[in-house]
Amino acid sequence: MIFATAASTASDMQVAESYTRQIPSRLVAYAEPKWLKRQQYVYRRKVLPIEGGRVLLRLTQNPIVEVDPSTRECEALGWDIRMPCDKVENLSKEMARRFLDLFSKADAGRLTEAERSSWLKILDHVDFVAFSIDRAAPHYLEGTLERMEPVCIVEWHDGERQRIDWQVARAFSALRAGDQFGAYVKLGKDNSVRSIERIVLLATDGE
Repeated sequence: MIFATAASTASDMQVAESYTRQIPSRLVAYAEPKWLKRQQYVYRRKVLPIEGGRVLLRLTQNPIVEVDPSTRECEALGWDIRMPCDKVENLSKEMARRFLDLFSKADAGRLTEAERSSWLKILDHVDFVAFSIDRAAPHYLEGTLERMEPVCIVEWHDGERQRIDWQVARAFSALRAGDQFGAYVKLGKDNSVRSIERIVLLATDGE
């Protein structure tokens, strides 16, 4: 069993042994009787884009891909994904789809016993907390823009004062210090503000 590829194709896999010899991502198998032993490779991608990259699925460890020379297929171990070796460049897409399929069924309570087993295995290999944060919808919040410089400070409706990262604070470019506003706010880890959108100015006393 040998593998060939176009030299310009970026490598996504490497041999899963003590050495670090790399092989190309596009695997094309040519059967040779003396090469019947299955080989395992490490898939080097650990971030899988979902929804065009707006949501990212972060893997906690590199997947292992096993190549079967007798069928010219490769399998992502623990993911229940098999595909022809010459289609391995689509593996990240298939892994993202597999995760999304099982996530959707789990959320709707429609997992079969076999799917539940696969889902639990996959959960051991992904950062589900980070995925949930990426996927969460923005919340409507109200607050007051205290100042924009030298750093942006907002006082939220519950009295909490928070420093807003300058990249996120650009959403306030049309506001003045003291303006009261409502907006849809996307929160990240530790309630950090990741985005602010659909801002409206709120009426103050006397207006």
